[in-house]
Amino acid sequence: MIVVISFTSAEFVNANSATADTLKSSPVEQTAQDDRIEKALLFGLQSDVSGILESTFYNTVAYKTLNPEFSSDRILERVTEIALDEKNHVVRYKAFLTLSYLKDYEEFSNDDAQLRSHVKSNDSLSAFQLIVENLQERQQLASNQ
Repeated sequence: MIVVISFTSAEFVNANSATADTLKSSPVEQTAQDDRIEKALLFGLQSDVSGILESTFYNTVAYKTLNPEFSSDRILERVTEIALDEKNHVVRYKAFLTLSYLKDYEEFSNDDAQLRSHVKSNDSLSAFQLIVENLQERQQLASNQ
């Protein structure tokens, strides 16, 4: 378990360090970084440990926030499986929030600065809460129309 957390966290930290200098990243370097992150996230999403899954969901949201061009069908597929099949309701809920964020990233553009702030301060609870509030607001707007 510690190895999985260390591996996914190390890859995420390395990617975020590189992301701080996005002007210096070439497209080839960015693609290589995205591939490394995708592998690390998929590795974390294979875990049976709730804490590792939740951490990986946050790392996925954080990486997408800092790298909006990042997308992965394999990650979407795995997060969808977890959201549908996981026995732990908290893990299923966070998988749903992650999936909503990844699929409808553009819908969160109004919250981008605030979400980036939560990610940079590593505040996962506030980041997920912001996603929840955005979804509730969109649902309320839809029901009012």
